[in-house]
Amino acid sequence: MAKPGIDTSYIGLPNGSAVDANAGYTPLGNVTAVSMTHVSGSGGAPTYGLISQMPLFGSLASVNLADNMTYAQNRSLDLESATVGLFTTTLQNGIKIEITSSNHTGYMRYTFPQSETPSNVSSTLTMAGAHATHEQDAHVLVDLTHVLPAYSSMAYSQRFSRGELHIPSSPNALPSYHGSATYTGGWPQPDSHTIHFCGNFSVPANSVLTPTSDYIQGEHSGIAPGAGTFSWQYNPFSPPTTRPILRGYPNVRSYSGSGMGLGALFSWSPTEARVNATLTLESKVGISYISAAQACSHIENELPDARSLEDVIDQARQEWEREVLSKIQIGDDGDATSNNVTLKRMLYSALYQTGLMPTDKTGENPVWDSDDTKPYYDDHYTLWDTYRTLLPLYHLIFTKPYSRILSGLISIFTEEGYLPAGRAANWNGRVQGGTHADTVLADGFVKSVRALSGEAGRGELDSAIDWQEAYRAVMKDANVMPERNVDPVAFDGATKEGRGALDDYLSLRFITRNHTRSISRGVEYPQNDFAIYSMARGLNKSQDEVDQMRARASWWQNQWNPAANTTLDRIGTFTGFPGARNADGTWNVTAYDPLSCGTCGWDADIYEAKVWETAFSVAPHDMAQVINLMGGDETFVRRLDASFVPGFGTSVGANNDAGSALFNPGNEPSFATPFLYNYVPGMHWKTVNQTRATVDAFYSDARNGYPGNIDGGALPSWLIFNLVGMYPMPGQPLYLLSAPQFSSLNISLFSGTSVETSLTVLARNMSSTSYYPQKVTLNGEELDRAWLKHGEIARGGELVFYMGEQPARWDVGERPWSLSAWLPNLTTIKQITNELINEFVDKLAGGLLEALTKSADLVEGERGGGGDGDGDGDGWRGGEPGEEAGGELRELKGEETASKAERERAAEQAAERAADMAAVCTYCAAERFYRY
Repeated sequence: MAKPGIDTSYIGLPNGSAVDANAGYTPLGNVTAVSMTHVSGSGGAPTYGLISQMPLFGSLASVNLADNMTYAQNRSLDLESATVGLFTTTLQNGIKIEITSSNHTGYMRYTFPQSETPSNVSSTLTMAGAHATHEQDAHVLVDLTHVLPAYSSMAYSQRFSRGELHIPSSPNALPSYHGSATYTGGWPQPDSHTIHFCGNFSVPANSVLTPTSDYIQGEHSGIAPGAGTFSWQYNPFSPPTTRPILRGYPNVRSYSGSGMGLGALFSWSPTEARVNATLTLESKVGISYISAAQACSHIENELPDARSLEDVIDQARQEWEREVLSKIQIGDDGDATSNNVTLKRMLYSALYQTGLMPTDKTGENPVWDSDDTKPYYDDHYTLWDTYRTLLPLYHLIFTKPYSRILSGLISIFTEEGYLPAGRAANWNGRVQGGTHADTVLADGFVKSVRALSGEAGRGELDSAIDWQEAYRAVMKDANVMPERNVDPVAFDGATKEGRGALDDYLSLRFITRNHTRSISRGVEYPQNDFAIYSMARGLNKSQDEVDQMRARASWWQNQWNPAANTTLDRIGTFTGFPGARNADGTWNVTAYDPLSCGTCGWDADIYEAKVWETAFSVAPHDMAQVINLMGGDETFVRRLDASFVPGFGTSVGANNDAGSALFNPGNEPSFATPFLYNYVPGMHWKTVNQTRATVDAFYSDARNGYPGNIDGGALPSWLIFNLVGMYPMPGQPLYLLSAPQFSSLNISLFSGTSVETSLTVLARNMSSTSYYPQKVTLNGEELDRAWLKHGEIARGGELVFYMGEQPARWDVGERPWSLSAWLPNLTTIKQITNELINEFVDKLAGGLLEALTKSADLVEGERGGGGDGDGDGDGWRGGEPGEEAGGELRELKGEETASKAERERAAEQAAERAADMAAVCTYCAAERFYRY
């Protein structure tokens, strides 16, 4: 929960400007504080950076304690490092900062520049009794108003609202402090949220620092030595020009509406010059959302006095290795790829970054009862970013926390009324497009409990997950319009939770421009409805509900404009794209461009994705129909190829613009695009080309080694799947294959559960020029399809890629599953099943031959109109029960010389056989189509 780190600002740098640091840290920038709360690589707006300290050194004559621009310090990147469990940087003034943490506490060590002579104990006060001028003094500033400021998005700007700060009197001990601070603003636009804190200081045995109260004006006998508090008239957008005065008040408080800021300063002076002496301070800060007492208890429990900073670093490294980094092991097989240091650093850095969010706040929920037995996770920032790759990765390798995350999502619905689409500061918000918690819950359900085909999962998720409550939650998303919240950047509001455009969606089956982000919502709501449909079937809900959600899963086609087109120079014209509609159903082409997303933000037709990008992500559950609407296999592949040609791309208005192609590797709607070649038999080699090219061009082990923000683990998890050689399709137990970039990997699956196992991924004969799969086997069985079902992976074993230097068309078998290629046939199968049973079994005694003829003709006729996606128009992928029954009947009809008894007996046998087959026909066909 505690995520201490430095906060930085470009202001004050040469040519520096006011740029948002959304998660606090930037590779360049002046350090303004060390704060206890951060998100990880997020877009949107600056969020958190709360409960801070700032080490200061020497004279404070030019320092305004209420203006961090007067004391911010640059730092040298050459002296900065980040390893598991420890961050270190050195400020321009010589202060070395070391930071580590436990679950609820931050642990800082500040080493100040070496003192050569004792400090002059006499003080020279500046005007107004402000500050002493000790040139070797050490200070730590606590500023409750410190937040990560928003310069480019004032609507989201965080603000200090109220707080209190207490410094216990401790004449014979080093100072400590505790209190609380309440804030508003930030990405989710919370009403307010309060953090309680508890901090203390210690001086190591070899340090020569002792507290000094020379900086305090007036009486200070009632406060700890070296400590003082201050307050000032607070304005979040403009610091005071008059410096606040440090006083010896042990208790200060700011009320809502008072406009007062609060802070404290702790100061030390070196008392002697000693060989090997240091000017070192250590500080521990606990945080809690419940009480200051609980924050203090976190220090006592997690950072007892006997545990040194080095002990805490070592413990953190052990926990990260055990819980995260060990889940994927690179095989030591002597192959060059296994010894590629850059790829290793990329893989393990990505694993680390996937473990940073969401934040486990179990036992720390101030909104509703949350004890240690009831999981609660915050900082889903946002599910629009993480549902595609991060959470599916959690399912595989962080399975126990993943179960807790799902239970936590369900609890948010139970207690607050809606699932979050995004969440931070214990507050639902914001909703960018669809309600993707629906897809997250369904993804876990269809993989672990029951797939759409009816096949049971292995049960790797916690049996305590309340799937019935989960279903109630997703159905509320699907059917109940949320209250509209006031949103300064989206005129129709309803961005806190739920589906704000249900009025259009349920009445028109598409979304009009009366709502912001109409295209995004119009294609994402049906994706969520498909997820709900999968849960409805698996939970045996009423046929009406199943059929309703099945139908709604196809409504994205109502947002597809078949006439929209664009021409790419020297490539050609492409027709059919998602579009904006008017209430009368006509297409609204005002400012419409398939190669753009307009302003791309909250008030646009489409959110942070070009129309071209969105065309490939409209229906991950029905790519067969997407291919059909784009003009078929050949045109689909041409359009995919065009996506990667440089020069046609435009900005999507976010911080993840990367490259100049229409495919945007830093943008989540583009995540699946390089893998979609797998939906066309024989084209897997193009998936390999584009995934490798994307990793090579846009990912590295450098400081800027991602194509934009990591978005709470979204980009690192995409990279991990690419290095392993597969990609999860959201809401489906389906993985599209690419090719691994290591010759040997061992992946621990479902660790800590009763079904834990491992999957070894091998790449034979792989080199820098030999990386095209020629053959792929799973547990010794050769595959002819470029995809795997979750159940196949869940059993573990060996997945082996046999590589060569030239592309090979080994993937000519079944296409990956698609909704429209399976379910119409399944419906027909059910109808046929009922008729076969009724007519064959109940009417064997009389008129049997006529009934058999009628039923078999029905079977044969239905076979001609199917849409199985394999291009032959027969509705089946090979011989099925109806074909055998029909064939036997045709043989019977042609037997002119057979006796009546013989013909009746043959008819009876055919009827029995057809009835038996019809009874299992649904699952026969499902296994052929779905294979889940």
